[in-house]
Amino acid sequence: MQAIIFANRNGNELAPLHAHYCPALLPVGNKAVIEFTLEDLAEAQIDRVRIVISAQSAAIEKLIGNGEKWGLDVEYFLSREQEAVSNILPRLALNPNEAILLARADMLRSPCIKSFVQFSQQMSTSHVVAKIANKNAGLMMLPGAKHFTEDLNWPLANSQNTNQSSEQSQSVTQILHGNCFMLDSLQDYMSANQAIASAKLTGITPKGRYFSSASKVQGFYLGAKTKTGQLRMHDAWGVIGKNTWIDESVDMQQSIIVGKNCLVEKACSLNNCLILDNTYIGQGLNVSNAIVCEDLLIMPENGGHLTLTDPSIISDNSKLANRLQPLQHVSTLDRLQALVMFSIGLFFAPLLMLISLITQPKQPLIREYIFIKGGKKATWRWNLSPLFIARLPQLYWVFTGRLALFGATPFEAKVQTTKQHNPIGLATSLGLYGPLQLVIDAAAPIEEREFVEAEYLCINQRSKYWSLVSMSIFTKSVKHKTPINTVKQ
Repeated sequence: MQAIIFANRNGNELAPLHAHYCPALLPVGNKAVIEFTLEDLAEAQIDRVRIVISAQSAAIEKLIGNGEKWGLDVEYFLSREQEAVSNILPRLALNPNEAILLARADMLRSPCIKSFVQFSQQMSTSHVVAKIANKNAGLMMLPGAKHFTEDLNWPLANSQNTNQSSEQSQSVTQILHGNCFMLDSLQDYMSANQAIASAKLTGITPKGRYFSSASKVQGFYLGAKTKTGQLRMHDAWGVIGKNTWIDESVDMQQSIIVGKNCLVEKACSLNNCLILDNTYIGQGLNVSNAIVCEDLLIMPENGGHLTLTDPSIISDNSKLANRLQPLQHVSTLDRLQALVMFSIGLFFAPLLMLISLITQPKQPLIREYIFIKGGKKATWRWNLSPLFIARLPQLYWVFTGRLALFGATPFEAKVQTTKQHNPIGLATSLGLYGPLQLVIDAAAPIEEREFVEAEYLCINQRSKYWSLVSMSIFTKSVKHKTPINTVKQ
């Protein structure tokens, strides 16, 4: 069976948030709205999916790709914003007798597609009206619903108010169990996040690893590489995204949702709030009953909003990181050394590939990401134990001037406060080789990794780094158990 899902809302009712996210990409519990529908489709074993997109189409395609993450075969179809379903379907050249699911993917509902499909297949000649919590669930099944596709146009029609027709007498209403959020207002969007933060959205578990808090029945779900204070000291609950840093002095109360790559400075107070991805919260700020999106402060109750121009209060954290990161300068000596070693690596590439295939036949190459000036670039290395040799293909980034030969690790997205890491020449350069890149095990405690790297970075002696190369080749890194202060998904 195939499904056609619609993600073509313009989101004007969510202004000013619609300038940052189309409704299908709105984060709910640190997951885009459209992802919940894709997971529901996969659970219902529907693997052929056509996605109708308009606003921010490139961002949707970048997130979903070909659907491999969900085990789906995804195709995309462009339409005008909120174009009528009856105008889109004829252009898709569908088989009029084929059972096809139609669904809106820019609203949030509890998982229910499997139940809806099974019931609709028993009523193949009737229009099944799906309702959740007395709301239009945004689901239809062709061919039974071919005369009622206008009910799927946005804004969704309330099936109780549609005009009666001769065909409508054949309609059957199915009451589905769960929750439904139209995301047609800022308050409804806030409520959806609060529902998932408190794990009260039927059939959906928040993303991340669970940690208890001072709240008796609720706790926090944390993403990978996230640092906070003692959560058990806070009468709060919620979801905190990956690679987010919250100072241990921050006071948290009630429902807290914080996105990925966020930074909350010391002495802040968070109360019943939603902080979206890549947001910086300045020192001593009180955020209560509000949505914060980069430099936007939004009050969902009345739709009031304020754009702040002072980056020390709230701002885009990725832009702040770019301003704080010093200009990367790669010396001519580094480039020449890298070019020579890269050429040697090319000469021995067939041999290195053979060794990798023998020792690691399932994964001879390892894909890694480097983080430069707020950007994320994919790179590859050999799956070999001497990391100095394994990283020979990555020397490309050195002789092209993106990385220094030696320096701080570029393989971790680091969140920095405005008080951290003043530029001190070579010490702040990102380099291909360093203690974390060569000899320190990735599972070592975060504090140990930071301490060792800082020790090497403060010593501006290249001989110190070449000794690391020797250690990488002739010794093995010390293995650690998974540290308790590192959260893995």
